[in-house]
Amino acid sequence: MTVTEIARLAGVSIGTVDRVLHDRGRVSAETRDKIRHIIETEGFQPNPLARHLKRNRGYLIGVLMPSLESESGYWNLMYEAIGRAAAEYAVFSLEVRHFPFERTDRRSLDRAWKAMLDASCDGLVIAPVMQEETLLLLASEPPAVPYCLIDSPLPGSAPVSTVAQDPFQGGFLAGRMMSLLCPGEGPFAAVRPYTEAFNLNERARGFRAWFEAAGGGEVVDVLCPDSPAERRDAVLDGILDSRPDIRGFFAVSSIGHAVAERLKLRGLEGSRRVIGYDLVAENRECLRSGLIDCLISQRPEEQGRIAVSQLYRSMVLEEESEGEIAMPLDIYFKENLV
Repeated sequence: MTVTEIARLAGVSIGTVDRVLHDRGRVSAETRDKIRHIIETEGFQPNPLARHLKRNRGYLIGVLMPSLESESGYWNLMYEAIGRAAAEYAVFSLEVRHFPFERTDRRSLDRAWKAMLDASCDGLVIAPVMQEETLLLLASEPPAVPYCLIDSPLPGSAPVSTVAQDPFQGGFLAGRMMSLLCPGEGPFAAVRPYTEAFNLNERARGFRAWFEAAGGGEVVDVLCPDSPAERRDAVLDGILDSRPDIRGFFAVSSIGHAVAERLKLRGLEGSRRVIGYDLVAENRECLRSGLIDCLISQRPEEQGRIAVSQLYRSMVLEEESEGEIAMPLDIYFKENLV
């Protein structure tokens, strides 16, 4: 059934049907109900390709995430997946543009945000790794287009969809795995590179909560920058010197390989358990060689694909997206690493 046929059956103009379909403009309640009844009974489905051709231009998706080479290339995995997913909708001319920022620099985030809003994007993919700053930007300069969150939830925001793990459960799972790998009481360490990231803080909190519930001993909070390497290594040396009793390390981000390599350099490999996050190349190699005991993956490639599909539903199909989409907690050992 076409819009023209709906208009004929309802005895109204095509413009009136269009206003009802897109929920805009003034239409009497009686006419609106009549049109909706015809749509429901006749099974009308909008033609997204026809709408796209009428639009006469493509769709630009702005991607706000940290520099692609940062954090051991984790963001590059996700951005490449977003690009591949957009290519699957080539008939609708989906274009992807990266607006990078340095996650320790608020001014860098502000500049990237402004550039993204100025680019007249049709939809946005946002990695809210700077929690408070991102919330402030959403409140002060709210985007006029649908946006999807990836990598981390952001309490207080209103995206069309959030594609991320439950970070607290990820940390809780790491606590359970540490107890299996290293039976008995701690102390253990949760290594965080940043203090302002909601998902990283929640992973550390979940890890601590496991041991509080299990009565498994102390969890030491270690703030360790991802870069520069000299500063990172100095922090790791400091904790190894001051707390030689720590039996295992949980790296809440892709920094796990740095912990494992530092232990090896000091001749401590095998004497401390290491659990990390993310299947970036350096972590994979450490897992394969036995320097890391296990990794938790959050499927960045899948996150990127789903985020684009949710924006497609909102931008092109003009349908409601699925809201919160929870990514699974995948556990990898060297035996099941492919």
